[in-house]
Amino acid sequence: MSEIDPYDELRQQMTKAEARFASEVDGATMTVVRDDGVHRHLSFQFPKASWQQCEVVTWPGVLTLRGGLGCWSFSHVEDMFEFFRPNRKVARVDPAYWGQKLVPGSGSEVKGYSADRARAYVRQAVAEAVERHEHIRGEDAEEWLWSEFAWADFDTEAALMRTLGRFEGRVEVDRPVGDSLEEFTASEFHFPVRDWDLYRYSDWFLLSCVVLPWGVEQYDALLVPAG
Repeated sequence: MSEIDPYDELRQQMTKAEARFASEVDGATMTVVRDDGVHRHLSFQFPKASWQQCEVVTWPGVLTLRGGLGCWSFSHVEDMFEFFRPNRKVARVDPAYWGQKLVPGSGSEVKGYSADRARAYVRQAVAEAVERHEHIRGEDAEEWLWSEFAWADFDTEAALMRTLGRFEGRVEVDRPVGDSLEEFTASEFHFPVRDWDLYRYSDWFLLSCVVLPWGVEQYDALLVPAG
């Protein structure tokens, strides 16, 4: 059985973020408010984008992106433009590594609980129970979870825990025994929530990771002498 792959999901998210930026960057402009060594202040306008505008401010060891994309502060090297400057030898955008360089508590949420991923893990756990126990049919398990178990709530992590606790404690499974049905509790189902990676990267953070190297490119292009 294929495992849920958060890294593959991240790649898919990045592809969507890059495609979204490409579709909304047309007409974008940059204004240099300040340019004094590593002390910089750049203002960007995106007339076709939903986030409309953002600013990049740097000072020794820190870069902050703020505006319609949220607020993110990174710290790693003296000149943070060097950190985000595109390099052909490495990946253009590396959100997993860049996220490690965020200043703690300095900005928006990098990752958030994903109800979709929680549902995928639950479905995987049910499928594994079906494989382990011949008397459990996959279609029955789906019916219990998503129809008869209609009050199931996966919208928050706390709701997920309540839902699975109630499911494990209350759901009954019917199986034919001769001409009758024998009921038994759903102890066959195991939901190892502590092993699940329920958090996914914020779409706004990933979009910011696309914008930053692009912004550095615009700044570098401005410094290139004509001709």
